[in-house]
Amino acid sequence: MTAHRLVTRSPRAGLQATRPAWAYCLITCLALGVPGQSLADAVEHIVILWLQDPGNAAHRARIISESQVLREIPGVAQLRTGNMLPSRRAIVDSSFDVALIVSLRDATAMADYLAHPIHVKLVGETLKPLVKKIQVYDLTLTTN
Repeated sequence: MTAHRLVTRSPRAGLQATRPAWAYCLITCLALGVPGQSLADAVEHIVILWLQDPGNAAHRARIISESQVLREIPGVAQLRTGNMLPSRRAIVDSSFDVALIVSLRDATAMADYLAHPIHVKLVGETLKPLVKKIQVYDLTLTTN
């Protein structure tokens, strides 16, 4: 009959033994978070919309709802939408109705996004009939 000994380690010894595994996991997770993307490559595509019928809640809701399909386009990391927040501050432009903020992987993804059939269809079938003016701001993100 063989005797078995129960080997116990202190909690600190167990933590030290697992450090290499945790470090590997952390490095792998950071590296694989978004394949091929660094914050420095990311592009924000900000679209400001003025409706043909300013303030029309149904048209604002339709644009926000129908724009959700943009999430399906490869390279789109995030889509945020919203209505204008009124302000009395002189520096704030409160004249628009709706805004879309599309976060893209990089400039190449943005070029592909602009030509993608989903984007083209949304512009042609939803935005053009409802929107009087569109202003776009494209920017790259900087790391600090």
